[in-house]
Amino acid sequence: MGLKSKRARYLLRRLYSRFRSIIRNFIGYPVIYNANKVNESDCNKRALLIYLVKPFLLKDDDPRFLNHQNLKQCKQIATVIGEFGYIVDVVDIGDKRFRSSKNYDLIISHRVNLSGIENLIRNNDLIKIYLSSGLNHIVSNRNLRKRYKLLFERRKRRLKIKRLVTEEMPYVLISNAIVGFGNEFTMNTWKEIYKGPTYSFNNYGFKETKSSVDSKDFSKARKNFLFFASGGNVLKGLNLLLEVFPKYPNLHLYVYGSFESESDFCVCYHKELYETPNIHPEGWVKVNSETFYDLVQKCTYIILPSCSEGQPGSVVQCMYSGLIPVVTKESGIDTENFGVTLNDDGLEEIENTIVKLSKLPEDWHREHSIRTREVAEKRFNEDAFMDRWKEIIADILNEEAEQT
Repeated sequence: MGLKSKRARYLLRRLYSRFRSIIRNFIGYPVIYNANKVNESDCNKRALLIYLVKPFLLKDDDPRFLNHQNLKQCKQIATVIGEFGYIVDVVDIGDKRFRSSKNYDLIISHRVNLSGIENLIRNNDLIKIYLSSGLNHIVSNRNLRKRYKLLFERRKRRLKIKRLVTEEMPYVLISNAIVGFGNEFTMNTWKEIYKGPTYSFNNYGFKETKSSVDSKDFSKARKNFLFFASGGNVLKGLNLLLEVFPKYPNLHLYVYGSFESESDFCVCYHKELYETPNIHPEGWVKVNSETFYDLVQKCTYIILPSCSEGQPGSVVQCMYSGLIPVVTKESGIDTENFGVTLNDDGLEEIENTIVKLSKLPEDWHREHSIRTREVAEKRFNEDAFMDRWKEIIADILNEEAEQT
């Protein structure tokens, strides 16, 4: 497919997304009461989950569940809460009209503000959990502003900062616990503003994902790197990769994601993105599609020099196909003996790392690809996700019970 055709399809998706957003703001979001479908006469506790309502409106076999892990995860979190004896109501994070008409014993919210629950927090017995998908907002903004500052110093172009988040977080500050995607590093960033308990859990890849290890030609694939991410090109570190790879024509960077949503970025890096033979701007791809499998067959690494994540689902998904993760510590993945964590996010470190990796023997790449797949299947899977959530909820409830 030609570049113009890809851009046309991208623009159509963007228009559809904006139209859908306008309609949603007009008609509002549904509230899913008793999302876990329990007999309410058998339960005397009620929980409110403020996250996503869309997955509760889909059939279990709907292919849209492959669009993002958080769709299935939202349903799974509701299931876990229900196993502790709660009726679970679900509100969408984008629902600005919601005002609680019921009393709740537990709230798990992905919002940092008190919108819609102001009247509930007066209940001293209410257990409040903040569901985090990233670093402490203050740390995230600090990292992001630094990146844009350095970009300006190098390119003499001032881009609009994308993906800044509010630093006013009243719900976080009054929560009984923070539960979040990522690892110890991720959760430690919250300790700058929060003194309560924090719990981390791993993201997961789709269990149906095929491995590409057995049939891969590592003599070629070790020269190929995949960047696969959603919006926020500077936050995700795409700009850093585009400044490194043109120096090495024998190394290839495949760029997949919604990078074209930032027109000023594409203008700034037009030459690197569209006029550099070893950089391939492909746009978005559905996981578990033939295009996706062709892609992971070509590449050996999934590279994401991000400055702020919880734990990126795109990286974890690619780990299921045996792609070796090359990430910053801010990506929230403990790469241990299977992947590579960059010492920092500087251009020199990124450059030295990709060159060094590309020169390692085929056996090293095969071995680490196999390890990556094995770790993904063992620790970054749906069962591990559910088990960890059960541990977390049990611990929080026991802790609160001991204090009352």
